[in-house]
Amino acid sequence: MSSGYLNKVRNIISSTSGLDKEEIHSESYFEDDLNIDEMELAEIIADLEEAYDIDIMDSKDEIETVQDLVDLLEEHLE
Repeated sequence: MSSGYLNKVRNIISSTSGLDKEEIHSESYFEDDLNIDEMELAEIIADLEEAYDIDIMDSKDEIETVQDLVDLLEEHLE
């Protein structure tokens, strides 16, 4: 796992949701642990798509945890 990607994802989650970055862990579930709904998750994904010039929105339904999102990001960038 690239900690650089994890940090970028955590920063975007924090700015979108208002959560403290320290509350966001790779094993955190978006809905159950972070109280992030589908609309907020879509916004987080859109921010990552813009930052990295990729298209991952079609995989949104596969994302349950922060690590799922990091893994998806790595798949498209490496």
